[in-house]
Amino acid sequence: MHSILLVDDEKIELETLTSYVPWESMGIQVVGTARNGREALELTQQLDPDIILTDVRMPIMDGLEFVKRAKQIRKRVKIVFLSGHDEFQYIKAALAVEASGYLLKPIDMEELRHLMEKVKQKCEEAKLTERSEEMAKEKLLRNLLMEETPDRRVELVQKLLQLDSITSPPFRGPYKTACLVIDRPRRNDGSAPDTRMPDPLERSIGEAVHKRLLALGYIGELIDWEYRTFAGVFPDSLFDGEREIWQQLQKLIEADFPVSLTIGLSRTSDKLEDAYTLFKEARSAAEQAFYFGNGALLSAEDVHQPSTEEVEVEEHRAALCRTIVHQRSEETEQEVNLFIHKLREKHVHPHLARSAAVRLITAVEQHFSGAINELQIGPFSSEWEIMSRCQTLDDIGEHVLHVCHSLIMAISEKDKDRHQHIARHIQEIIDRSYHKPLTVEDIAKEVYLSPNYIRTIYKEKTGRTILEVITETRMERATALLADKSLKIHEIAGLVGYENVSYFCSIFHKTTGMTPNHYRKQIY
Repeated sequence: MHSILLVDDEKIELETLTSYVPWESMGIQVVGTARNGREALELTQQLDPDIILTDVRMPIMDGLEFVKRAKQIRKRVKIVFLSGHDEFQYIKAALAVEASGYLLKPIDMEELRHLMEKVKQKCEEAKLTERSEEMAKEKLLRNLLMEETPDRRVELVQKLLQLDSITSPPFRGPYKTACLVIDRPRRNDGSAPDTRMPDPLERSIGEAVHKRLLALGYIGELIDWEYRTFAGVFPDSLFDGEREIWQQLQKLIEADFPVSLTIGLSRTSDKLEDAYTLFKEARSAAEQAFYFGNGALLSAEDVHQPSTEEVEVEEHRAALCRTIVHQRSEETEQEVNLFIHKLREKHVHPHLARSAAVRLITAVEQHFSGAINELQIGPFSSEWEIMSRCQTLDDIGEHVLHVCHSLIMAISEKDKDRHQHIARHIQEIIDRSYHKPLTVEDIAKEVYLSPNYIRTIYKEKTGRTILEVITETRMERATALLADKSLKIHEIAGLVGYENVSYFCSIFHKTTGMTPNHYRKQIY
């Protein structure tokens, strides 16, 4: 169905046109009405109608002036004039602005219907022409942005300017270029993001970028450049607060999709032949997201020559090995952040930054190779394969930290098992040596650990202290020995590790609530 905008300064006539003409039966929908040319011009820009039916004589801005301006905004719009004057001068003026028809008031419904059929046919022809020209324009613009040869660029510019649609910025006046890149977010597990995304998602995001940008007032060209990338060419005077508009686009896309949008902007030029150089600048600016992070808005001024100096990692390796072996997660993260900060501060070339990270990870893994084999960690994926998917320094840092945390967790699990083994060893010593004057210090010497350390481990694993268990073991054995009435109390004390009988009796009473003699009489 085609759309029509109705314009007439007479209220009754406008209402008649709107309500009593059977537009729908003609395959036409009324999308708006206006009482003067100025109001109609605003609606033309907002509604983009296929057809405008307008009175010639109107206050503020007459129909002829309105149509001239409307054609500048929407070249393909079809115009039908409406007038109560069958005068040659109006018909001549209508032809001058390429009107598709001229109707006299009062309207003859059959004449209107017949004319609308012709106008609709012209609309279809205009759309086909426009579509063909848009395709030609996009192809020429794409070639211009890619063309390295200056002479060839001059030829492409000449062909562009010959197209009927090239009548406004960015092709007539100062302009800039933009490079828009859709970035996948990092995974929650710290590993590198996928480089591919499902085709339906990619198409949806692409359509959204075009629609959101137009809604924000963008009047330049935007073409799909390559996978996840768009090329923009827009007038330098696109809008006030240019950066704010691009930032709004980033927020809109990131709010609607699980991605971020990085944008690189070039300098300004008034020569179309510079488009290749400017777009190269915009792409270089977008590539600075490696240092600034995905979702950044960057300009040509942000581009710096990367450092090609080899990065030393030994100091960071030694520091990370220390923090990992002591299971200090926060200090490990601080050291990784320091490593990434140095890479960013020195503006290290992306390839060398990835190389340094691979060397650091490899050195740390080699240091803990015994633990890796013993605990059956991994196998770790090829570090170069992972690094190739890391789009930014932040991605690299996340992966280095992921590897370090994996080692900390593995060592922690190993320590838990080791502590359990130590606790069992302590219990075995108690079971076989309770009858001796056994102390925590004696046990510590036997397991080659400090007294405080074994106290902590044993309490952590059993919930009781070593002394509590020694005493409990001795008292259990003492109560069993009391059944043998041939044994004296002092003999039983010696058999369970007490040299002082009084102390033995005191501990026994405290544990059982009775003296050894009373217990023997009561139980046996």
